[in-house]
Amino acid sequence: MLARFGVLLQGNQMKLSKKAEEVAGLYAKMLGYSCASRQRFKNNFFKDWTEVMTSREKEIIEDFDDCDFTDFEEYYKQKARERKTMTREEKLEIKRENEKLTKKYGTCTLDGHKQEVVNFKIEPPALFKGRGNHPKMGMVKERVEAEDVVINIG
Repeated sequence: MLARFGVLLQGNQMKLSKKAEEVAGLYAKMLGYSCASRQRFKNNFFKDWTEVMTSREKEIIEDFDDCDFTDFEEYYKQKARERKTMTREEKLEIKRENEKLTKKYGTCTLDGHKQEVVNFKIEPPALFKGRGNHPKMGMVKERVEAEDVVINIG
């Protein structure tokens, strides 16, 4: 998303900074899950969301219950509908792209032997779901940057 969505705040549209918009979008993606309706989830999300807001956004958005994420939710529902209605050719193209990645990054050579790398992709940012009433549910799992990765081959 590129700063085109805002959050409805007491009926008024408020544009968000890029980072705040990204985190708000993570919440909107979770609205279909039962965990998103739990108070702990909402509290943890709001705490993490306010950490990425600008000072102006923090002044205006003081209460989570005043926020309406309908624009975000509709955007992600539309994206899901588009994925479901993809043609067979479009799906095959995506599959080919994934196979190219697997061919390039899916194996390594270890002590002269070719080994399969089971999980070479990095998880995108998301909100932690947990199981049951996990204390971290709703917290942001942040984006992994290149400088965060350490390859231990020794």
